[in-house]
Amino acid sequence: MTVFVPVTVASALDLRRTGRAPGLVGYADGPALRRWSGEARLDDEEASYIALNHAGVAALLHEDVASTRLVLALDTELSSTDELGAVALPEVRWADVRSLFADDPAAAEAVAGARAAVRLLDLAAALEVEAAERLQHAHDLLWYAPEELDELADRG
Repeated sequence: MTVFVPVTVASALDLRRTGRAPGLVGYADGPALRRWSGEARLDDEEASYIALNHAGVAALLHEDVASTRLVLALDTELSSTDELGAVALPEVRWADVRSLFADDPAAAEAVAGARAAVRLLDLAAALEVEAAERLQHAHDLLWYAPEELDELADRG
């Protein structure tokens, strides 16, 4: 199962440098997330996409001024029992990161607007904010290899 972990660029660089980070929250598919979606016939790919989007909105909640959201994707045996897909990860190792998801530079203005609109909210409330909804619909998070972290960091 893929777990999507929202992080700041600085914390991702630190994770790569140290090799591990304790106590992060990720988002993954699970029966409660599927019920939350309201889709009777949600396939695995669609459920993972919802979990990725939830991680993308959760990335907006981090105290950060970056013009992009950053989400790590890692494979794990954990699934979520939380309706929004949250799963507590006792430890994340850089070696387990399979890919990165980040915004295209063209999304910078929308990211900044959504980040400001959801400031101080929790994920459930942030998912209802119009600016966050517009960001999700207009700008998919793009796939990057872990080796591309420095390029993403250079974007700011």
